[in-house]
Amino acid sequence: MSVTQWSLILAASYAVGSISPSYILGRLLKKIDIREHGDGNAGTVNTYRLLGTIPAAATALFDLSKGLLMMAAARALGAPPLLVHLAGCAAIIGHVFPFYLRFRGGQGVAVATAILLAYLTLFIVRGWMPWTALVPLAVVTVSFALIARKGEVVAVVVLPILALLILVFSNQPTYEAFLLSVIAYIVLISVLNIRRDRVFELKTKKAREEINWRLFLRPLAVILIIDAVGPGRKASILLIGGVALFFLLLDLVRLISKNVNLFLFQKIKALYKSREAKKFSSITIFLLAAFLALLVFDRTIAVPAIGYLIFGDFFSKFFGILYGRTRVFQKTLEGSLAHFNACLVAGVVLHHVLPLPLPVAMGGALAATIAECLPLGVDDNFSVVFISAAAMTLCGLIGL
Repeated sequence: MSVTQWSLILAASYAVGSISPSYILGRLLKKIDIREHGDGNAGTVNTYRLLGTIPAAATALFDLSKGLLMMAAARALGAPPLLVHLAGCAAIIGHVFPFYLRFRGGQGVAVATAILLAYLTLFIVRGWMPWTALVPLAVVTVSFALIARKGEVVAVVVLPILALLILVFSNQPTYEAFLLSVIAYIVLISVLNIRRDRVFELKTKKAREEINWRLFLRPLAVILIIDAVGPGRKASILLIGGVALFFLLLDLVRLISKNVNLFLFQKIKALYKSREAKKFSSITIFLLAAFLALLVFDRTIAVPAIGYLIFGDFFSKFFGILYGRTRVFQKTLEGSLAHFNACLVAGVVLHHVLPLPLPVAMGGALAATIAECLPLGVDDNFSVVFISAAAMTLCGLIGL
C-alpha cells in the first residue's frame, strides 16, 4: 500500500476513535461537559455515575467497538498486519486526544481492552497459545477482583501474568509485539490511576515496615535459580551458597557484637526488620532454605519450591497487608489467596520449562500455601520450601 493509503487509514481511524459518546450524551441529556464532573474521565464508569445505565451501555458498546471496527476496515482494504494494528492504536489516540475537545478525552482503556481480547482470541483460535493456559489466569482474575475490589489493581496483576504466558507459550513475534504493546498501555494507565487515587498508600506502621524495598527485591531472587532450570544446578548451588554464607556470617557477627548490631540497625535500617534484632534475618533464612533445597531435592522439585517461596511470599505480604480483612490463624484469607495464585501461575509456567507434571506442580502450590498459612512455629522460609518440596515428591511417587 502507498504512503497516502496508510495516511488515510490512520487518519480515518483517529477520527472515528475521537468520537466521544459520553461527551455527546452528556451535552444532549444534561447539558454538561462530562469531563468537568465526577472523576473527569469521558468514559463508561463516569457516564454511568452521571447519566445512568443506558447512556453508559451505549458508551461502552461504542468505545469497545471503534478500535476493532477500524482494524477490520483496514484489513478489508488489504492493509498489512502492522497497519491493521496501527489503525487500532490510532483509534486509541483519537479517544484520548480528540481534536474537537482540545485534545482532552478519555483514557482509551475500553478501546484497548477490546483490541487485547481480539488478539487473545486470535492466539487461541490459531493455536498459538493453548486455551488451558487461560484457566489459571481466570482464577487469578477472579481472586484478585475479590481481594482488591478495584479494576486497576486487577489489571496490574493479571496483565503482566498474561504477558508472561504469551511469551512462554507463543512463537509469533509479530503478534506478540502487538499484544504486548496493548497490555503495556493498559497497565500504564492503571498504574497512573493507582498513583492518582493513592490506592497503595501505606497507612499503618506495620505496612510501612513490611512493604519496603526488601519486599520488592524478593522477586529478583529468581535470578539465583535460573541456572538450576537447565540440566545442571552446580552454579546455582555455589551462587546461593556463597550469598547465604555471607549473610550468615554477617548475622553471626552482629548477634555476637552489640555494637555491630546497633550500627547495622542504625545505618541500614531497611535491611532488617525490628523483630530481627536478636535473631537471624529472614534474608539469611531464605537463602539457607534455597541452598538446602537444591542440595536435598532434584532440580525439578527444588526450583518450583523456591519459586513458590519467592513469589508466594511477595504476593501474600503485599496484598495481605493492604487488603487483608479476614483473619486465618496469624495470616489473612486474602493474603493466603494471593499466595496460592502466585504459586499457581509459577507452577503453570515451570510445568512448561521443566519436566514437571502439572498435577505435581499444583500439589506443591497448594502445599506451599497451607504451609504459609498454618502457625507451625517454623519460619515460613523453611516451611514453605520443604513442605511444598515434600508434597511434590510424594505426588511424584504416587504417580500424579
